[in-house]
Amino acid sequence: MKILIGYGSNTGNTAYVAEVISFALAEHKVTVQNIKTINIETFRDYDLLIFGTSTWSNGEVQKDWKDSLSKFNKDILSGKLVALFGLGDSVMFPEQFANGVREIYDSVVNNGAIVIGYWKNEGYNYIFSRALIGEKFCGLIIDQDNESNLTVQRVVDWIKELQKDIVNYINVKN
Repeated sequence: MKILIGYGSNTGNTAYVAEVISFALAEHKVTVQNIKTINIETFRDYDLLIFGTSTWSNGEVQKDWKDSLSKFNKDILSGKLVALFGLGDSVMFPEQFANGVREIYDSVVNNGAIVIGYWKNEGYNYIFSRALIGEKFCGLIIDQDNESNLTVQRVVDWIKELQKDIVNYINVKN
């Protein structure tokens, strides 16, 4: 499977998590790239797109995503498999925990993508998160600022779930 991991990162935390995800997916052909340097036309070349962002300001997507999200369109994303990961700080910003990833979720869904990799809402301490879709997060959520000791295990567990989602998608499609 050919996978693109696109991320936006101010402090390096999201870039680090993108690399951890890439390592966990080492059996596949994985490209990791900052979203600001990706030509969205290349999305067509990948079987799975994994997008990651941190949350900034008033619960917004990381700044490098702003321009890219405006370029997303149905011609490129319709029917494309997409998984998401978001970073948040549950101690300093518990009322907008990992909200930024919801902006990406809304954009890819509105452009016809098929989102996989929803993540359990367990083991996190926060007040509110727009990243919740029903009872699950719209992707893997990481608190690298306060729970960095849990990052690798959360990624490994998420990848297992993601792989099940891929198999389920392929079985339904066939």
